[in-house]
Amino acid sequence: MRWSFLVAFVLLTLHAFTQTVMTVDRTEVLLGDQVKATITTDLSNGKEWRNLAEVWPDSIPGIEVASGPEVDSKNPASTRATWLISVFDTGYVHIPVLEIVIRDGNNLDTFLTTDIPIQVKSIEPDSSGLAPIKDIVRQPFSLGYYKKYIPHALVVIALLVAAYLWWKKRNRKIETPEIILPEPLPHEWALSSLDELENKRLWQSGEVKEHYSLLTAILREYLERRYGIKALEQTTDEIVGQLRALQLSSSLQDDTAELLSVSDLIKFAKADPGIDLHAAAIMRVRNFVNETKEIPPPVITDKLSTDEPVE
Repeated sequence: MRWSFLVAFVLLTLHAFTQTVMTVDRTEVLLGDQVKATITTDLSNGKEWRNLAEVWPDSIPGIEVASGPEVDSKNPASTRATWLISVFDTGYVHIPVLEIVIRDGNNLDTFLTTDIPIQVKSIEPDSSGLAPIKDIVRQPFSLGYYKKYIPHALVVIALLVAAYLWWKKRNRKIETPEIILPEPLPHEWALSSLDELENKRLWQSGEVKEHYSLLTAILREYLERRYGIKALEQTTDEIVGQLRALQLSSSLQDDTAELLSVSDLIKFAKADPGIDLHAAAIMRVRNFVNETKEIPPPVITDKLSTDEPVE
């Protein structure tokens, strides 16, 4: 009875180990090579592999799981799960014992794989030795290399020119042409000045002397502009002598001489000829200007009639 129980236990253990087996495609590799590790187990009759995704520990010395698992379950009794692992340490690297948890109905069974040693050899250098280091080969200069940049350069230049023209146009000051009015004729200037003086009506505010000073100044400057007489620098007698030389009418000469004399009396002797003569004095100067004004000759344009033949 005792022997039969021992034999049954041994048979069950051997059956469990034959159910779950780990194999590798090779046991001798070079440093950095990859090894295919395959676990074969029995998943027939509805069995379920519960820890398929967590079989490998998080860290195994010298080993790293690169990919997997790839499951082949065409034959459930020998379901195969393959992982691709990389080895990094030289010498012997051991694939450790892994726990496989299988659910069979309401029971959970744990199976253990075997420890598999992998011999990792270092990579020997090439017996021919390393090739000598060569000098840097420099590319010779060629304008053709830069031709691909020509379109970009043209675009940049065009943008710069457009920006400069826009800036120049924006900052350009609008120059307004200076309008030069023609110099008024002597009589035009004198008549305009007399109108301004009359509108001031200085004698009404008691400024009689100022009134006659401005009046005689207008008359003297008119004589300078009209006849070229330096009237502003001459005395009354000298101006009267100049008027006689101009061959003006006797009445015009006498009236002007009288006006200048009265003005001298008012300015220097503070005489008062009476308020009625102040406005009349402006009229006397205005008459003198109108009598002596220079009338410009009419502009004659010679036009040929298209109806008449040209000889």
